[in-house]
Amino acid sequence: MLPIFESLLPVFLLIAIGAFLKYVKLIQDDHWAGLERISYFLFFPALLVYTIYKTDFSTIEAGTALFAFFLGLAIILVLGFLLRVPMEAAFGLSSASYSSVFQGFTRWNGFVALAIAEKMGGPDAVVIVAMGIGAISIPISVVNLIALIRWGERSANIGNRFFLVIRNPLVIGTASGLVLNFTGFKLYLPFEDTLRLVSQISLPMGLLLVGAGLRFIMPRKTLMAVVAATGLKLLLVPAIYVSIAYFAGLRGSELVAIAIAGCVPSAMNGYLLAKDLGGDAPLYAAIVTMQIVVAFFSIPFVILLATYIATS
Repeated sequence: MLPIFESLLPVFLLIAIGAFLKYVKLIQDDHWAGLERISYFLFFPALLVYTIYKTDFSTIEAGTALFAFFLGLAIILVLGFLLRVPMEAAFGLSSASYSSVFQGFTRWNGFVALAIAEKMGGPDAVVIVAMGIGAISIPISVVNLIALIRWGERSANIGNRFFLVIRNPLVIGTASGLVLNFTGFKLYLPFEDTLRLVSQISLPMGLLLVGAGLRFIMPRKTLMAVVAATGLKLLLVPAIYVSIAYFAGLRGSELVAIAIAGCVPSAMNGYLLAKDLGGDAPLYAAIVTMQIVVAFFSIPFVILLATYIATS
């Protein structure tokens, strides 16, 4: 267990540094927004393009991994809808507040997943996680948008939002990498080196942004809902993904990659969606913050268990 903690420590230290930089206001708030945009539209897609472009897919069970992602996501989304009534009754939540629980249960943070995959699983694990991001980011975004429209307290221009989902740069980056890989097209070497250098910025910058996005004010009346959403996301979700992957025949680094994708915290981008559509944005921020704190302890446990299963 100690080697896993030590391998993950740099990931969480970068998150902590991001939170510290935001706290001391070394960077102004509007500058953080600019860093988020350039990471989302340039650095992160460049990482996906370069990683997939350089991958030898003959050594990876890509089809089985995608099956595990899609089936696992379907089960998680159905559970999210089924849990609404009992959780609203148990924790005294409004529908708007439950929409934040739903987002906290179904979303996942690609920056954190890729950083951990790179540390723990190597290139094959990074590719599996990258493909998962490209494959299920649109279904996750669409279903969460529908949930916010249904349960939130504010209307929105739905056509524009669906257009934003479809042109997601993460999906475009994944698709571009696949096209380059499977067509056998070779980038001009200086272009390839530029793409590699840009991609290397992605993970450390992304982790700093995760830390800067944390919100440490906890709404006390919904504390149990925060705890429940954290447990669902960090324990139940990886159990679902790993079970499907195992019975589908995945082993080794591919299975560990599936576990990593499942056990990371939710992404803070759901905060803006909750804020725009009348969800409970403070509750969502509290859920993600608690997930990141607890994840420092839960992720090593999940990876250790997945490694054991992957070699059995």
